[in-house]
Formats: sequence, C-alpha cells, structure tokens
Amino acid sequence: MPPVPPYPVFIDSHVIGGFGRGSSDLGIPTANIPASDFLASGIPKGQTGIYFGLAKISGTYGTLVRHSSPEENGPKPPATEIVRTEKSIVPEDGVVLPMVMSVGWNPFYGNSEPSAEVHIVHKFAEQFYGADIKLAVLGYIRPEQNFASVDALIEEIMNDIRKAKEFLAEDGFKQIESNEFFK
Repeated sequence: MPPVPPYPVFIDSHVIGGFGRGSSDLGIPTANIPASDFLASGIPKGQTGIYFGLAKISGTYGTLVRHSSPEENGPKPPATEIVRTEKSIVPEDGVVLPMVMSVGWNPFYGNSEPSAEVHIVHKFAEQFYGADIKLAVLGYIRPEQNFASVDALIEEIMNDIRKAKEFLAEDGFKQIESNEFFK
C-alpha cells in the first residue's frame, strides 16, 4: 500500500539543538529540526503527534555548545550554538534510514514551544548537530499525549518505532527510498 495523500511530504532541513532529553532521559536520541520547517511542509496545520517515514543525513556537522541547561530554561529549549568541526558523517552519510518524528508540545515535559524531534532508527557513532537532514514523512501514527511516567513514555515510543517499521516494510513505502528527493 503506498502513502495516502497528503503523504509523502518532503522536508529539507538541518539538525538543531534541542532539550537533550531524547538521549539522556529516554535513551532514544533525536535529531531536532526547526518546528517551522515542519509546519511549512504541507502537513495539515495544527496536526501534532507522531509521524513515520524516512530520513537521510548528509553534509558537515559540528559540536553543540550549551549556554544554559534545560533545568535553567524550564519549558523553553536551552540556548545553544553549533561549533562547526567540518566532519562528514561516515559511514551513514547519504544512507536513507527509517524514522519516527514527534511534532508538538511534548505534554509530558510541558514545553512552552512546539518542537519537531526525529528519531532515526539507527545507532550513530556520534552526534551530528548542524548536518543537513532530508525527511520523507509518509504517514501519521497517533496524536501526542501525556504519560504517567517516563517508563510509560518510553514504552509508547518503542511501540511507535515498531509500527513505523511495519509500515515501512510494505512495498508502497519501500519505493520512496529511491525517490529523487534523496539523491
């Protein structure tokens, strides 16, 4: 079964700093993109929640320098900058990989600004802040929701990853990997 309109939606963006909770709190690292890139993508306005699709990282990247901590900023992302080291991403540079993406307010953490957090289903050797990221959003899994505990949140994210893998194994989705967008 191929993606159903409005999907696929293609987003060309770059990786920015976030709260740092994906790796540290959840053990599920995320590549954050500006929420404005997602909101301008053609996805129905205001549809927060969990999406699935494909991602490709490329280009050079750097190290994230935090000028404040998430604890100091509360529900706002900490002040950060990316110091370019001009490294290329090896060996994943240019490889199309499965992803799940959370878009919205993260009610469990009480964010005061929307975020777009992409979990690429792959274990990277290092972080890649500032790298280019191309996303093919292929479908919607569920609305965002609050959770009673971190463990309940992690369990639901693992369910989202499992569902994304199942969808992406279907023939209609596999062909998107070779789409001209990813070349």
